[in-house]
Amino acid sequence: MNLALALVIALLLVLVVLCLLFYMVMQQDLKAIRDKLGTLEAPSAPPPSRTAETIRRERSAAHDKIVLLEASLSTQPRDGLTPEEMAAFEDARRVIRACNAELKRTQAWLGLPFDLDWPEVQARLPKLNGLYTQAIKQALGESESGAA
Repeated sequence: MNLALALVIALLLVLVVLCLLFYMVMQQDLKAIRDKLGTLEAPSAPPPSRTAETIRRERSAAHDKIVLLEASLSTQPRDGLTPEEMAAFEDARRVIRACNAELKRTQAWLGLPFDLDWPEVQARLPKLNGLYTQAIKQALGESESGAA
């Protein structure tokens, strides 16, 4: 009977040790799952909003490019714009309009004399605006004559 009791006690000890090992492994697996779920459920941070000063700097850089182009047209008169100058004008228009829209959306728009809308900017570039309009009319005229 002593031997049977010793075997039962040994079997119980082995069973307890196995249960403890199983519990530790299970806890590690649960922790790994919890960590993985935590990274999946974490809300992505919204993109950092730009300050009004940052938006105005971007708009100013685009404005400077077309002002320099207007100045070069004043010193060296021409009959037309190169494709690169057309692209620069269109890019500046796109950037200025986007920046103005963002300023208005964020309620940071100050209006005249601090913030100029695109038509006001365009009015201050008579030579560039005239050549750009002329180039657009020529392009439209060529496309209409090609379509007929």
